[in-house]
Amino acid sequence: MASMNEPGSTTTSSTTHQSQAEASTTSSMPDITQLSLEHNPDIFTIICCNDTFQLALDHNTIKILLRVYGRLRIGLTPGDQIALSLHCANPGSADRSWLEDQAYQGNASASYFLARILQVDLDREAVDDDEPEENNKRQQLIQYLNDAAHTNHAMAQFHLAGCYLNGLGVDQDQAKAVELYRSLAKRGIPQAHIALGRCYESGEGVEQDYDTAIEWYSKAPDKGSEDGRLHIVFLRGWLSFIGHGVEQSDVAALGHWQEVSTKSTDPIIKPIATHMVGWMHYLGRGTVQDKQNGVKIIRENKSDVFKLGEDECLAYWSSTSSDSPVACKFFNLCQMGSDRDWLCRHLMAVCLFHGFGTMQDRMEAASIFEQLANEGHSDSQYWIGDCYLNGRGVSKDNKQAFEWYNKSADQDNSYGQWTVGWCYDNGHGVAQDHLKVVEWYRKSAEQGNRYAQNYLGECYQYGDGVPENIDTAITWFRKSAEQGHQSAIDRLKKLGQWP
Repeated sequence: MASMNEPGSTTTSSTTHQSQAEASTTSSMPDITQLSLEHNPDIFTIICCNDTFQLALDHNTIKILLRVYGRLRIGLTPGDQIALSLHCANPGSADRSWLEDQAYQGNASASYFLARILQVDLDREAVDDDEPEENNKRQQLIQYLNDAAHTNHAMAQFHLAGCYLNGLGVDQDQAKAVELYRSLAKRGIPQAHIALGRCYESGEGVEQDYDTAIEWYSKAPDKGSEDGRLHIVFLRGWLSFIGHGVEQSDVAALGHWQEVSTKSTDPIIKPIATHMVGWMHYLGRGTVQDKQNGVKIIRENKSDVFKLGEDECLAYWSSTSSDSPVACKFFNLCQMGSDRDWLCRHLMAVCLFHGFGTMQDRMEAASIFEQLANEGHSDSQYWIGDCYLNGRGVSKDNKQAFEWYNKSADQDNSYGQWTVGWCYDNGHGVAQDHLKVVEWYRKSAEQGNRYAQNYLGECYQYGDGVPENIDTAITWFRKSAEQGHQSAIDRLKKLGQWP
């Protein structure tokens, strides 16, 4: 068995079962004539775990290929997740030479198989781009795909289009990729419809057009394709949010994003949708406002793939840059809605500030924050305050910083309240006042702000502005630590109170 099948897998034969495949690996071999596909004596079983393989080869081609390769054992994972288990007199002698020989003789299916195997090798090795070995394998991969594509092999053409789209092994030619996808879509290949939708969605090889993207996603003949369906749901969330082509509706946007957040496994649309669900709860858009839950969603959604969490997005506590596909998509979506919704414009500025999905431009970010701050948005007021405090995108000005923080705090923004307390604590833009420190830290802490909770605990630990009280300090440290704030966790450890 080259690889194990997974829950939900299907077989290419009604008489084939996983237990039969497992039996082929034992020393006591069953009667192969009872396990064959249409009584082909060379075949034990084919286990196909997804529709990609079924689209790559029709059943007759599979039978011919396996009839030729009685000793073949291959596994195309993780992309195709195929398990092939074949009877052979001498399993130890099986290698790719059988496949290579048939590819040389013009067998398109063999060429396609070899290309996919090489892709798996490249993904596993992850060697540097300038490595001769990788370059050689990429050239071989493209040659095999071309050989199969020239015979009208649909999945070879599909993967070749992906190479042109991303410039993998060939000069990047996104228009050619779109041409190939369009040709395959006319033949009813679901993956091609979805790929075209993505091209229109991102503006790769065609002019960006979200309505056309949705049309292509909707045309996928495989009505059970969750991938295509959830991409449609995701885009409809954005279109509803900004009122593009449809009536603006926060309720509809939130509903769409929640569905993607809970059902999708896509590494690009899932974290973006989840991030926006957090903002909707934080701001009370389309749902009852729950700031703490919104912050929690945003914080816990942060990952190596999507690096915007609470520290980077709500409270400028750390910075991150990224040119990953998910970062670029997030910035483009925010930019698309920036003239329709203040939050899109604010998040676009956050991306510009960090260099997240775009070139870093803190002057432009500060300009956007200040415009939105003058319109009265408390989160933007907090951010422009930070820009003035640290001299990022504007000239450093502690007094201006304090004024903006104060305006944010007056609107009950917990981050503004926390930072006003911090300014009073450190004398930045205002005279030190320890009573004011505690007052503002408490207002923020009582809203669940983990940074303010930690600082308020420190006030009680050392008796700054309040009578010293270690028990009360521990209480506030614990509230902060339970939200994952490392500084509070460290303080509790020193006090012997964690975990």
